Amino acid sequence: MKQFWVAMLALFLAPVAALAWGTQGHTMINRLAAQGLPATLPAFVRTPAAVREIAYLGPDEDRLKGAGRSWDADNDPGHYLDIGDDLTVFGVVRLSALPPTMEAYTRALEAAHSDPYRAGYVPYTIMDGWEQVRQDFALWRVDNYLASHAATARARASFAAERALRQTLTLADIGRWGHFVADGSQPLHVTVHFNGWGNYPNPNGYSTAHNIHAMFESEFVDRYVTLADVRRDLSPMHVMQPQTLITQRSLASLVGRYLTGTARAVPHLYAIQKAGGFTRGTPQAVDFTAAQLARGASMLRDLITLAWDDSLNANVGYPEVRVRDVLAGKVVPRG
Repeated sequence: MKQFWVAMLALFLAPVAALAWGTQGHTMINRLAAQGLPATLPAFVRTPAAVREIAYLGPDEDRLKGAGRSWDADNDPGHYLDIGDDLTVFGVVRLSALPPTMEAYTRALEAAHSDPYRAGYVPYTIMDGWEQVRQDFALWRVDNYLASHAATARARASFAAERALRQTLTLADIGRWGHFVADGSQPLHVTVHFNGWGNYPNPNGYSTAHNIHAMFESEFVDRYVTLADVRRDLSPMHVMQPQTLITQRSLASLVGRYLTGTARAVPHLYAIQKAGGFTRGTPQAVDFTAAQLARGASMLRDLITLAWDDSLNANVGYPEVRVRDVLAGKVVPRG
C-alpha cells in the first residue's frame, strides 16, 4: 500500500502534459505581465506575493485538464481557434470582424455547418476573462472607498472584509484568465495547421508530422528559452485610459488584431522547423519563440491595465450604480 501512495504522489507531482505553451511558457508570460504592471494599479496586484500567485496560476487551466469528460469537452476548445490561411474561421468568421459575443459567433459558424466546439473559441475566453477582471476591479474600487467612507464603523469593517476577499478573487481570476491570453500568442493555437501542416496546399513542403506542437511549446521552450530572452522582447506599455465603458465590438476588435498577429507567424514557425531550428536551438528559433512569448506577456499586462482603467466606467450592485457615482459620494450600492 505504501508503494501505491508513493507512486500516486509521484504522478501528482510530475509535470502535466500541457496542450498550450507548456508550464514554463505560461509561467513566464504571467510572471512578466504581473511584474510589468504600472504603479497606477492598486498595490495588492503588484506585490511579490501577487506576482508569485499570478505566475503559478498561468499553467493552471492545463493542470485542470482531465477533471472529467464534461469539463474537458466544454473547456478544451476555449484554448484555441482554427484559423485558415485566409485569416478566417471556416471561411465565415473574419478575425478583422469577430462577432462580439459567443452567441453571435455560434450563429456565424452555422453557415459553415460548424460550431465553437469544433472551431475553437479562444477569443471568447479572452474576452470573458477580461470582462470578469474588469468587474473584479470595479467591485474592489467600491469596497475600498466604502471601507473608509461608509457611515458607521461596522459598515466600514464589513466593506474592508469584502475588499480583502475581492483581492483574493481578483488575483485568482487574473492568473487563470492569463492562460488564455497566453494561448493566443502561441501560433499553433490559432491555426488549422496546429500539429503538422495537415491536408492543405503545401507548396513549401512544411512538415506534416504530428509531434510539432508539443515539441515547440514545451520541449523547445524548456530547453532553450529563458525569462531574460522573453523580457528583452516586451513591447512598451500601451495605455488607453477610456473615458466611457469599452464597447463589446471594440474589445472584439482588440482581440482580433492580437490573434491576427499570432496567426501571421504560423508560416515562419514551420519554416524554422523545416530548417531544423527547433531541434538545434538556433538563434533564429530562440528569437522567434521569445518574441511570441513576449507578445503574450505584453498583451496580458496591457489588458490587465485596461481592465483597471475601464473599471472606473463600470456599474456594480443591484440595482446597478455607477462606480464613478459611488467614488464621488453620490450613492451607496445596495448589493
